[in-house]
Amino acid sequence: MENKDKLTVLVTGFGPFGPYETNPSWEAVKLLPDFFKTTKESSNVNLVVVEVPVSYDHVTSKIKELYKTYTPSIILNVGVSAAATCLTIEKHACSKGYFKPDVFNQCPKEYDVDHVVLKSNCETQEVCKIINECSDEINCKAKISNDAGRYLCEYIYYQSLALGAPQVLFVHVPEERVYTSEQTAQGLLKIILYLIECVTNAVKK
Repeated sequence: MENKDKLTVLVTGFGPFGPYETNPSWEAVKLLPDFFKTTKESSNVNLVVVEVPVSYDHVTSKIKELYKTYTPSIILNVGVSAAATCLTIEKHACSKGYFKPDVFNQCPKEYDVDHVVLKSNCETQEVCKIINECSDEINCKAKISNDAGRYLCEYIYYQSLALGAPQVLFVHVPEERVYTSEQTAQGLLKIILYLIECVTNAVKK
């Protein structure tokens, strides 16, 4: 099957910032292509993984560019949280309130931005259930969060949700002292497979 005929999954991880010379989100995300090619879904799905700089301006332009290039049915944004003790599934994202400077010491200009909250159309409770039911197999667990942090993680989530793809989700991952990159990638893979199933079932209806 040609790539243009395949369902496309876009997964983003972040680059270095602050204390993270290597970002655990990208370290896990970059393992996904090798993990994914061992699944039966890989023959019908185009998996695209992209490292994104921790920059508001870059996110604003890049996420739209990626959507235009690949027209993904699924967007999974991944970022690290020092407070995370497991995979943390974020339910929604806000349009404004981003006052923490990025790696270029910049913040978004929000004087003409209305306050909007966009919610994921993903069944986040089901995502948690799937991860936790196979936690012995993949050595990681998941929980729900209602606060994505008002930094680049929530910002890219909002920008992705605004594009209107069928399935959009953000997952905060813990530092590598909690889960290895391989453990995190295995959890993310389970999430991707669930989202693929959701999109596929919706198309069949």
